[in-house]
Amino acid sequence: MPRISRNGQGSHEPFVRIVSKLDERQTVKALRIVVPVFNDWESFGILLRELDQVAGTLSLSLTVSAINDGSTLPPPAALLNTDLVTHLQCVDVVHLSTNMGHQRAIAVGLCLAVEDADADAILVMDADGEDSPAAIRQMLDAAGDATDFCVVARRGKRTANWTFKLSYLLYKLLFNILTGHQIAFGNFCLLSNSFAKRLVRISDLWNNLPAAILHSRFPIKSVFIDRSERYAGKSKMNLTSLVVHGLSGISVYAETIFVRLLFLTFGLFVFSSISIVFVLTLRIFFPRHATPGWATTVVFGMSIILVQTLSFTLSFVLMLFNLRVQRLIIPIEDYRFYVDSRQILFNGSSAGI
Repeated sequence: MPRISRNGQGSHEPFVRIVSKLDERQTVKALRIVVPVFNDWESFGILLRELDQVAGTLSLSLTVSAINDGSTLPPPAALLNTDLVTHLQCVDVVHLSTNMGHQRAIAVGLCLAVEDADADAILVMDADGEDSPAAIRQMLDAAGDATDFCVVARRGKRTANWTFKLSYLLYKLLFNILTGHQIAFGNFCLLSNSFAKRLVRISDLWNNLPAAILHSRFPIKSVFIDRSERYAGKSKMNLTSLVVHGLSGISVYAETIFVRLLFLTFGLFVFSSISIVFVLTLRIFFPRHATPGWATTVVFGMSIILVQTLSFTLSFVLMLFNLRVQRLIIPIEDYRFYVDSRQILFNGSSAGI
């Protein structure tokens, strides 16, 4: 797999060209790359150069769509130097009317790619360089000659600090406990056009891409890819963002979580009831073994637990059924409301901002 050489200033040396071809049975002839961007235009410019070099090593047409997630900084006039772009088929920027968040920007990009219907597969990646363009070949190889496929990147190494790593591990543990599923991948994924068409009709996509892929029950192929270093700047993913991201992923399994919590509250109810009966029996029939005041304290405490579990269960049931009668956002039907404009940066031999 080609490797990218980077220096401390963020400039990049050319890829080492390796004479190797994708499997001749490869069904992907046109690939659309969806890249959400929020103010990180410098990194996106570097990413374009690297994607252009990767495109030169692949026997397919490669298009790039940047989803401008309500950036407060406009794309710079010198974002694209057409002299350095020779292999990409097209580059465009989709401007959203407001900041919607990383996951919803991805959902809009997937919807546009599906409606354009100009690609056999769609790849989602971040603009900051942590998703290495050199890994695209590896993901295409994993897809092989399949017509329907979903290839996700599982992380080997991470360059994040220990606080983020620990928080992410806790998120994965909590996700597994509450949903019964393991989530071991992020947004970096490759979807066949047919799977993408199904995914954009699932309301879960509006909240969290990885959880929506899991919930859709697509057959998933995983490839281990190390997270690369950022091109420039600092990550916008802090502890608060991670918590919001985690909760949005967990919310996809709201009904599963409800059933598990229902069993838990039922178990607490049974435990409290048995405890009250046991204490009262001990107090009435074996008064000599009961400490004065102990029975009253235990019964009162167990009664509070009973009331709380019943109240919690009732509240959760009402909330869940209320959500079921609300209209859900279906990305492919509702995304247009959030698209402000679409700007072509490069198309074939012409370019401009």
